[in-house]
Amino acid sequence: MTPGRTEALAWTIVGAPFALLVGNLLAGTYDVSPWRIAVQESGLWALRWTTVTLMVSPFVALTGMRAVEPSRRALGLGSALYGFVHLWFWMRQYAFDWPFLFDEIVRVFLLLGLAATLLMTPLAATSNDFSRRRLGMDRWRRLHLLIYPAAAAAWFHYSLSIRLDRRELYVHAACLLVAFGQRLYREFAPRR
Repeated sequence: MTPGRTEALAWTIVGAPFALLVGNLLAGTYDVSPWRIAVQESGLWALRWTTVTLMVSPFVALTGMRAVEPSRRALGLGSALYGFVHLWFWMRQYAFDWPFLFDEIVRVFLLLGLAATLLMTPLAATSNDFSRRRLGMDRWRRLHLLIYPAAAAAWFHYSLSIRLDRRELYVHAACLLVAFGQRLYREFAPRR
């Protein structure tokens, strides 16, 4: 499969849950608290795609299947977009009542979610080839290390949320630890 096709397939897979979510919202499938469900679903998918994005490198290192590498950009952008949509759905859930939202955002788990979203913003903005050339690969790579604190903040945001499946939380924790560990190994392992 060519890199372009791999990326197109990744975009299709990333977009499918969003299309389903929007379809259910428009169809009125979520009778009780539709915005709360939209907040939960978009947040879960933001964390899922962030985790999958970070697992690309360990997967390639383990299997040697470099054909999946072109999907990383779509997966990373998808995770950022789901994060932005998650924030928008949360604000919409409370009818954009700005005084209420500003009072609420000081809660620790909401601050962590906001931090994760804000950390993803420069990553999404610089995920294009122009930014790579403009910044230079070294600076671009250093900037994109923000994915790690963003993922950690998103995981803690998720872990402090109520009414969510704890088993999925532990799967994300294990995957993120593998991804962080592999990154540290790549950074500090002696070069051969």
